[in-house]
Amino acid sequence: MTKSIYKVWTFASDSNPNIEYETLEYMDGTTSCNCKGWTRRLAADGSRSCKHTRLVDMGTADNHCKASHNYTTTTTRKDNYTHHAKEPYISHTPKLGYRKCAIPNAG
Repeated sequence: MTKSIYKVWTFASDSNPNIEYETLEYMDGTTSCNCKGWTRRLAADGSRSCKHTRLVDMGTADNHCKASHNYTTTTTRKDNYTHHAKEPYISHTPKLGYRKCAIPNAG
């Protein structure tokens, strides 16, 4: 079963700015990341976390990320999450398997 993605953030690696990590937040509020901290560490209770997913949980990921994209056009989650994404803004929701195109905010 595949979870629906709510939002994705792109973070630059602290040790190598040429490496980027993607952190996903799903519609059910859970998160995942492709960094080594999240993929290699497993807590005793079976949970995972990394600094990127903790930023999402604290609501400050938009202040630290290189880019973000919201995959919903309306608020479909239970909470009223406020979005403060930095540039670049994504003008449309890409279809799965297609590249998304980042354009500067025209407003």
